[in-house]
Amino acid sequence: MPDTTTIQPLVSVALCTYNGAKFIQAQLDSILQQTWNNLEIIISDDGSVDETKAIIDEYSQQDNRIRFFQNQSNLGYNKNFEMAFSHCTGELIAISDQDDIWEKDKIEIMMKNWPAGSLFVYSLSGNFMDNDFDGRTEAPNVRYTNIDNILKLVFNSPVHGHACMFKKELLNRCLPFPENIFYDWWMSMHAAATGVVGCIPQTLTWHRTHSANFSRTLMNIEDREKKDKQLKEQMIHFIETFYQSTTAAAEQRKLLKQYAGILKEMNGRKFSSRMFGYVLRNRKLIFHYKKRKALLFLSEIKHAWRMARRGLL
Repeated sequence: MPDTTTIQPLVSVALCTYNGAKFIQAQLDSILQQTWNNLEIIISDDGSVDETKAIIDEYSQQDNRIRFFQNQSNLGYNKNFEMAFSHCTGELIAISDQDDIWEKDKIEIMMKNWPAGSLFVYSLSGNFMDNDFDGRTEAPNVRYTNIDNILKLVFNSPVHGHACMFKKELLNRCLPFPENIFYDWWMSMHAAATGVVGCIPQTLTWHRTHSANFSRTLMNIEDREKKDKQLKEQMIHFIETFYQSTTAAAEQRKLLKQYAGILKEMNGRKFSSRMFGYVLRNRKLIFHYKKRKALLFLSEIKHAWRMARRGLL
């Protein structure tokens, strides 16, 4: 756990922007009002053409904790976060999207409850639509625990980058971020491969859902078969890229490779007995988020049957 008994350690907030003028003021306000005072706010802009720069310039004139950087060309989502992280001088980094809202004590709570031995820590993320903050909903009511196995992140990851913090030393293990793989999944997988991803089971971030969310592009595909096909191809790519880059425990790597191999065999139309058996054998990892209760095994069978058809939860 970071030492918070004397002087507050410096926390770097890495905030990436791109055409975020519509919502960024609310997020900046929530960051600048944090009860943890020793902050630097690193803002990396990826070539915005709206009023984002003007808004940030105005805020930076009012608060010298803000350091603003602009990329010479549009680098894309992952590389922009790489740039933001590279400018951070704190040994602890909090990740921020441009359109969310933080609880005012988010960083303080995470710092004071940092799970021992963790390089990467996640808190929970609630949701609200557009400007309907009063209609926000809490994070799903499931089991949230420390993540000690990469398989738990593959099937149903509780990690959302905008709700996470990490120790800067983790970057030595996972940079550069590969293209077409979500940076937060990549970082959490590397953290879990060599240690434990810590959990702080409180909703500290409110994630704004709107039409321009980067992460919603694939999920907005209406054709179920087409979406499932692309999700499977994405997962295979994620797994195979990660498999080649890590020294995770042999048993975990074996299970990871098996899952990718079965996914490749599935066409979305036929029942896969191999997938059904794989899911049931590894159900404690795959369904780690489910609360322990009566008839849990029946629920696991139902989901195993679904995965034997779709390949995915």
